[in-house]
Amino acid sequence: MRSYRCLIILDDVETIFSSKQLAGNYQPGYENYGTFFKQIAESCHNSCIVLLSWEKPREIAALEGDRKNCQTLQLNSLGEPAREIFTEKGLAESEKWSELIDLYRGNPLWLNIVSAAIQDLFSGKISEFLSYDSLVLGDLEYLLYQHFQRLSDSEKQVMSWLANQIKAVEISKKPALLELSPSEFLKALESLRRRLLIEKVQKGDCALFRVQSAITEYIKTNIK
Repeated sequence: MRSYRCLIILDDVETIFSSKQLAGNYQPGYENYGTFFKQIAESCHNSCIVLLSWEKPREIAALEGDRKNCQTLQLNSLGEPAREIFTEKGLAESEKWSELIDLYRGNPLWLNIVSAAIQDLFSGKISEFLSYDSLVLGDLEYLLYQHFQRLSDSEKQVMSWLANQIKAVEISKKPALLELSPSEFLKALESLRRRLLIEKVQKGDCALFRVQSAITEYIKTNIK
């Protein structure tokens, strides 16, 4: 990596972390990945390594704030370009496309799954799909199941609490109904942020947190 200009891409990095624990805990035998990531970030070389993951390594979280050569890019909504997915899937009622993008936060994978279901079950009519009282997940439910299988008990408690809030909430105090200490509550929140399962909304000087609509629907249906 020092002698040549290399590009190394590691995909599905979350698979080296342990399930049922807070984000960033390596599975037994995989701990040296943490040392490797740290050395790459701190060493002088001419190359680039890209990690694709649903879960941010702790080493990256610690280094990215004060080093320009270590950065995180969170992939957000596609926005209006997501319309190309609907065109490809042959969906009708283009005036409803923006509503569909908002409901599924412009996630390209989620929109592909939902669009296929709309075409198959409703002949491409989005209004019929949206007429259901609850958000339809379909095959998306299995993807979310895989992510939720990785959560610790404290994270599940916090997710359930957030999913039952009408709007984004602040976290200046731990909710009384949660059977967690203030420290456990904040650790769970930080871990969920590293898993990209909760969103932060900045309102003036105040940071608010919420769960996306599709994830909220999954939690209310599957997590008691």
